[in-house]
Amino acid sequence: MKFSKNERVLVLGGSRGLGKALIEILESQNIFAKSLSRKSEIQADFAKPETWDEILKKIIELQPTRIIYCAAGGPYGDFQKFSWKDHAWALKVSFEFPAFLLHSLLKNPPPQLLQICLVGSAIAEDQADPGAAAYCAAKHALKGLVSSLQKETSSQFLDLRLLSPGYMQTDLLPLGSEPRNSGKAKDPKAIAGQMIHSISDSARRHSCQSFD
Repeated sequence: MKFSKNERVLVLGGSRGLGKALIEILESQNIFAKSLSRKSEIQADFAKPETWDEILKKIIELQPTRIIYCAAGGPYGDFQKFSWKDHAWALKVSFEFPAFLLHSLLKNPPPQLLQICLVGSAIAEDQADPGAAAYCAAKHALKGLVSSLQKETSSQFLDLRLLSPGYMQTDLLPLGSEPRNSGKAKDPKAIAGQMIHSISDSARRHSCQSFD
């Protein structure tokens, strides 16, 4: 399922970091790509459930052939030191909205939609992530949801994938942290290029893939 010039790609959470890099690469290939986020031209705040129906309406109106959900985040530090609203934000953005999105699109599938890709975490979705407990919990839940849906017949109408990058040099990774200092954190543009190559590979349909 290679990208065609008629593609319409929506990147949810595409105003910076990995999402921004995905948009830039797609546009450089003359592929229609739009970002939905709090700071993009098409504004959307995934942390506010009262706006989710309106965001869904915007998505459907744009008639995407592919959707890539990149939005995620959360506080960094000891879990108990933050207020609950900080953790609730992480859970809503990193898990609850993408779960709502999948439920809505599987219930009423747009005829032109071919693929949904959600961004997980090669680190946080399978193991402990000290200092990022709420984010880690959300990524565990996201992987459980996607891997379960991939085995349900209701999701067979489209290509559903979980793309799981490792550490990246984005705002989510604190300055002076070990992954930055050791060189484990990769350039988001390099990861975005690998993801786009994987997304266009039909052999990986219904897959969960990690990126180093």
